[in-house]
Amino acid sequence: MPAIDVNHPLRVALAGFGQAGRCHAETWATMPGAIITGVYSLRPDVEATDIANVCGPHVPVYSDYERMLAESGCDFVSICTLHDTHAAEAIAAAKHGKHFIVEKPICLTPEDLLAVRRAVDSSGVRAFVGFQEFHYGQLQATIEAVDKGWLGRVHLAEIDYYNGIGPWVPQHWWARTRKIGRSSMLFCGCHPLMMLMLVMKGVKVAEVEAFATKTAAPDFADFEYPTTQVNLIRFADGRLGKVTSCLDSLNPYYWRNTLIGSEGTLIDTKIMSRVMLPGLDTKGWQQLATRSINDAGTVTPDMFRPMFERILANLRHDEPMPYSGFNAAFEMHRVLFACDEAARTGRPVSLP
Repeated sequence: MPAIDVNHPLRVALAGFGQAGRCHAETWATMPGAIITGVYSLRPDVEATDIANVCGPHVPVYSDYERMLAESGCDFVSICTLHDTHAAEAIAAAKHGKHFIVEKPICLTPEDLLAVRRAVDSSGVRAFVGFQEFHYGQLQATIEAVDKGWLGRVHLAEIDYYNGIGPWVPQHWWARTRKIGRSSMLFCGCHPLMMLMLVMKGVKVAEVEAFATKTAAPDFADFEYPTTQVNLIRFADGRLGKVTSCLDSLNPYYWRNTLIGSEGTLIDTKIMSRVMLPGLDTKGWQQLATRSINDAGTVTPDMFRPMFERILANLRHDEPMPYSGFNAAFEMHRVLFACDEAARTGRPVSLP
């Protein structure tokens, strides 16, 4: 499918107006070169006024997703609905010839992952996955430090996600269910696993092993699946990774990176490198002065703008799409489903 005409604005439709959907809407509404042409709402009677305030009073609000695709005149869809509908809505967008971004996860089953893959491939649309965290601040700096060779060849990467998704979190009512939240990895662990895949720069995964448990704290008793999962990942070239997804930690949102390479080490925002810059102390830490990922517990529209700017550049000028491309996210989901199988069966899982 050809790139979007640069002489016309990108016509964006939005599916869902929850926390992520509102951030998408507020960002697209202020993006030069984009206009919002329709919004699909799960609760149009409740959300119509709020949608009008963000998107404009002229923007139609639909209670039917297919009708929005057919009537809104959109080129592009931001899919920000509940997780159990992502796959069907992504497939429908592709069949209508609409480019799209789907908030993570893409889907909840391996079968749906393949179905979305087929729909994207057969339609020729451009698909993106909403990993906005990697387009700014600490995590972008971490990925680019690896890309620049400051750590040399990274042979061990440990990415840990700690959060407390209790009743005080707005998403708790659905995140706790097996139907929509499904697993610790699908609800939150997809973030650190994607980070691991990015710092390992596309190296294939050979085998995974995983273990799951849950807290005794009554705050998280409503969860229908194990809330903590630790995943051990062996890459095809022998490198190792560990990903922790913990939804039941009693602390503010905390993300921890530990990368060990042949030329240096990076832990959170501290880096020591033998090759980074001449004149630096190669036996002491340097501090990366950058926006910490640990302010991401509250999601705000400014976190999405760099990703959306890259999406526009990709659609209009065929520029590369780092960090949020569909192919990279597809591979991450394959590994994620293998990790969940390993945790469920108690046996290592090899990836074909």
